[in-house]
Amino acid sequence: MSRRGGPFGRARFLRFDKPDSHFLGASVRIARVAAARISLLLTPVVLQSCHIRECCAPRDSLSLFAGIRVDSATFRSRGEFAIQLVPTDPTGRTLVEEPWTVTGALESPVAGALPLSALAVLPADTMPVTISIDIDDSHSMTSNDPNRVRATGAQHFWQAVLGARPRNQVALLDFGGTLQSPGFVKTRLVQAHTTDPAELDAQLAMIQAQPGSGTPLYRSALEVIHWTDTAVALQSQRYLVIITDGYPYPPDSLPYQDSVVAAAANSGVRIFAVGVGPASDQGTQSVDSAVAVVRNLATRTGGIYAGVTNATQLGSALRALASEPSGERLLATFALASAPVRGAVVTGTVTIEGPLGRATAEWSFVAP
Repeated sequence: MSRRGGPFGRARFLRFDKPDSHFLGASVRIARVAAARISLLLTPVVLQSCHIRECCAPRDSLSLFAGIRVDSATFRSRGEFAIQLVPTDPTGRTLVEEPWTVTGALESPVAGALPLSALAVLPADTMPVTISIDIDDSHSMTSNDPNRVRATGAQHFWQAVLGARPRNQVALLDFGGTLQSPGFVKTRLVQAHTTDPAELDAQLAMIQAQPGSGTPLYRSALEVIHWTDTAVALQSQRYLVIITDGYPYPPDSLPYQDSVVAAAANSGVRIFAVGVGPASDQGTQSVDSAVAVVRNLATRTGGIYAGVTNATQLGSALRALASEPSGERLLATFALASAPVRGAVVTGTVTIEGPLGRATAEWSFVAP
């Protein structure tokens, strides 16, 4: 049984005297945004270029991952939505507790100020975590990740997740070329869900780029979500982690995007999407269409997108993401003056600044 939503408990709200001011710890109240269903509904997405500045690749002193959380009723009535902020240092260590100054700006539908309503640190969710890691082993990864850092990065991820709680479990799968396991069409099951990191470690050498063509990104993601429904009985938080360069092929796989989002919403799955090469909004290889493919998988399922400047930074990025399921969460709530029409693309930036540095992330979602 999956966990579909529900309160996270109590959140430590960080007081502020004026919008965009400095936040420090203070009173404790029930978190209004924590009980909301965390997804972006099933509205069609306009694929657009989305770049993150100084944020997603742990390269300097401070990096920032951002994930959008929108509850339809709250957004329509008050114009409010939340951005989950995951600030990290170059090693991937998260910095949720630091005294950040948080500001926001709206870019579309109309550019303007974006008032900050609240900043809260949500406590760690006590529910166990079930995670499926689905890795792109298509031929293009030969050039986009020639040293197979996606494999060692995934290893950092599962070691952190499984070390956090004894009941957490992780499975490893991949896709590309003709990879296939019984019960799947476009996916290979490398290791079923396990609580033992050694079982996953033993399969690491299987993560290899395939000589044949084909990147069934959406088909594989859909298969993994459906498989998890039947393979996992534990009531848990569910995640799908995808590491890819963002080129779904053949083209007839593109219509499966909406099916992936619908399945994720039905099964209570959040997608963490990690883009390398053209699917990263960092570095010289970035391609807008590839970034949009990967980012929208995260945005439309209430997950988090991460792009890295090059494959060598996958390890630190995945370490940072690994802390999110079982750790505290920093949530900034913003309010639009009025909710735009349904289906409008809402975009903007969020910036954090403090003693450790400054980072800005761009975000976008489709108005529910």
